Amino acid sequence: MNLLNAYLAKPSTRKALSKKPGQEGFSLIELVVVIAVLAVLTAIALPNFLGVSDDAAARAGQQAAITAFKECQVAKARGQANSASKFQAPTVQGFLIGAQTKSASDVSGITTVDAAVRAVGDQAAIIAVTPADTAVSTSCFTSTGAVREIFAVPTTLDTFPTYKVAQDGLSYCLTGTTAAASKTYNIGCGSTSDNTVVAGWK
Repeated sequence: MNLLNAYLAKPSTRKALSKKPGQEGFSLIELVVVIAVLAVLTAIALPNFLGVSDDAAARAGQQAAITAFKECQVAKARGQANSASKFQAPTVQGFLIGAQTKSASDVSGITTVDAAVRAVGDQAAIIAVTPADTAVSTSCFTSTGAVREIFAVPTTLDTFPTYKVAQDGLSYCLTGTTAAASKTYNIGCGSTSDNTVVAGWK
């Protein structure tokens, strides 16, 4: 009995015996509640995260067009306003960057060029085009020295807007259509209307 009493008198033994059954771990209800809370938080956070990613991609396209326009302005200030002057076309995920003269048949100078830039196929093809007044290329100027307009065109129709920096430096964008699978087309345009040219995204 002395050995038993000595064993039961130990602090470690008393601590072990003082624990109630089921005190360790979580109950099934607690686990279900935690999983439900995590599911709700995920459902709220995921769309916001995807929106941030789309916005960043759209801003990259806008910035590429602005940068190209600024390069052309620098060339003009240096007296290099000829069709051989080109801007460094960046590789932007989801966009093609090109320049073209304003279309006389399209007062906004964006809808027609949107299709023309995409028809070229890829950025390398746009860069390789021999500068010509009507060609989609990275040439800053026409043969007469007129400034060409810079476009950032989405590679997939209606995934993002088409962005334009006009000859006078003003910015425009063209929204897509609600028939598109993606609904991100109006980022930066300030309008949810279909096929609408909107000014002032810079």
